[in-house]
Amino acid sequence: MWARLADGRCGRGLPSSLGEIGKRSRKGFSMSLGHRWRFLKGYLSNPHRVGAFAPSSQALAAALCEPYRRCEQPARVLEVGAGTGAITRHLGALLSDHDELHVCEIGSEFADILEREVLTRNDFAPAVGAGRVKLFRSAIQDLPQDGSYDFIISGLPLNAFELEDVRKIFSIFRRSLKPEGVFSYFEYMGLRRTARWLSIGHRRQRIRSVSTYLTSNIRNHQYDRRIVLSNFPPARARYLRFDD
Repeated sequence: MWARLADGRCGRGLPSSLGEIGKRSRKGFSMSLGHRWRFLKGYLSNPHRVGAFAPSSQALAAALCEPYRRCEQPARVLEVGAGTGAITRHLGALLSDHDELHVCEIGSEFADILEREVLTRNDFAPAVGAGRVKLFRSAIQDLPQDGSYDFIISGLPLNAFELEDVRKIFSIFRRSLKPEGVFSYFEYMGLRRTARWLSIGHRRQRIRSVSTYLTSNIRNHQYDRRIVLSNFPPARARYLRFDD
C-alpha cells in the first residue's frame, strides 16, 4: 500500500529525512506555555485519560506519521487521542488534495484547542471546508467502525487503561483498518518496567496484564519501530499490521 519512491522522495512530496521534516514544520509545531500547562494539569487531574504530562515532540510526531508520509495514494487517516494537536499539526502538513482525516479527542478542553487553534490553520482550511477533515468529540468506541482507514495513529495512554479496555480498543482498531492498514502508536521507553517496580496490589497486576497483552501484539503484528530520544520522555514509535 505504501512504499518509498524510486528517486528517494516520498508519496507526499516531502523530504525523506525526519530531521528535514522537523525543520520545515517547526513553525507549525510551536506550543505555547499555556498548552503545556493544560497538558500537565490534565495529566495530574486524570492520568488514566491523558496519560502524558507533555505534548509529543516534533520528532515523535514525525515518527508516528512516517508510514502515512510514504503513502503514494489518497488515504483515510484516523488520529485518536489528539490532545493539544502536536501530531495533528504534522498531519496537516502532509494532507494531499484527496486525503481524509478524522481526529478523535474525548477531552473537551483539548477538543476546544483543536477546533479553535489547530483545524483553523491555513494548511487545514481547504480540507475542512470540503468536509475531508472532521473532529469527533467522543471516545474511539463511539466512532463508526467500518474498516475504512488506511492509517490509525494513536496517542491513547494504553498503559494506563484496564486490560479489558485495551482489548476493546485493539479490536476496534483491527475492524477499522483496511487490509494492509497501519496502526501507529508510541510508548515511553522503560515505562512499563518502571511502573511495575513502583506499583503494588491491583495496580501492579493491571500493569502486568496490560504489558503482557501489548507485548503479544508487538511480537505478532509489529513490522517496524523508531526510537525517538529527543522526545521527553524518550519514546518508541511502533508500527503494526493486523493482517492475519
